[in-house]
Amino acid sequence: MSEGDRLSIYRGLQKGMSLRSIATTLGRNPGTISREVARNKTPEIYLPDTAGWQYRERRKRCHPKSRLSDNELRKYVLLKLEKGWSPELIAGKLRKRFGQTLVNHETIYKFVYESEIGKQWKLYEYLPRGKKKRTKRYGRKTQKGAVKNRVFIEMRQKEANERSELGHWETDSILFGHRQALNSSADRLSRFVILTKLSSRDAAATASVLIERLSRLPVRTITADSGPENALHEEVSRILDAKFFFCHPYHSWEKGTVENRNGVVRRYLPRGTDLDKVSQSELDDIAFEINNRPMKCLNFSTPYEVLLANSVALGN
Repeated sequence: MSEGDRLSIYRGLQKGMSLRSIATTLGRNPGTISREVARNKTPEIYLPDTAGWQYRERRKRCHPKSRLSDNELRKYVLLKLEKGWSPELIAGKLRKRFGQTLVNHETIYKFVYESEIGKQWKLYEYLPRGKKKRTKRYGRKTQKGAVKNRVFIEMRQKEANERSELGHWETDSILFGHRQALNSSADRLSRFVILTKLSSRDAAATASVLIERLSRLPVRTITADSGPENALHEEVSRILDAKFFFCHPYHSWEKGTVENRNGVVRRYLPRGTDLDKVSQSELDDIAFEINNRPMKCLNFSTPYEVLLANSVALGN
């Protein structure tokens, strides 16, 4: 309804015209004119300026209700964000649990960056990349060919998927400021975690750490995301004699074991931690404490106990 239409309605009413006659004059449906007058009139008279103002005020409040306006869902999302889960992991876990999409990962990102709670609590600090401002969805060129010859996770053997044997590892980089990072690797069966400081965020540093640390333990497969730090996966696979698999883009929940362990690590090393002040010995102490904490999913055994029992069974 334009300002001219509202002025015509006002003039027609002043002349004593019926709403149907006004609608005919404007070429509108009589119901449209009736609703316009009923919604926007003052107690006694319809004024075009007042009607326009009331319409604009309603439009400000007229927007789809956010899924995260639900208190229980919002509490769940906040809890998982604080544990270091990514929006993709949160959305994927809810989808798997309930068999339908309760909230999209894009909705969670908007909640983090645009909502009053997100801004006030600085929720972006809990995200895997921890960026204060979100990179535009199509704002960067894709790194075509950054990771060649990937084999995706659906090709991984059932023993890894079912957690039925030791040696199926998931790996990830936990990022900090000043281009700092550490590698986190977790065994799917035992949930045993290894934390190693990276000299840089590049593929050479990541490959070196994986080869050095995993060579001392049973290793059958390694699962990672498609970040450029995993570009040397074929070299890692050859030296460790282990198959290397990749999660699909934006499907971080496909390596949910290491994502969960990363959330625990964040309690010891918040995003603002300066890794230059954290020694490898201190990282080993953190891993030791995590690996010696009972877990419900392990029937209240510790990751270390499960690792040890299965290593003995293998004769290692």
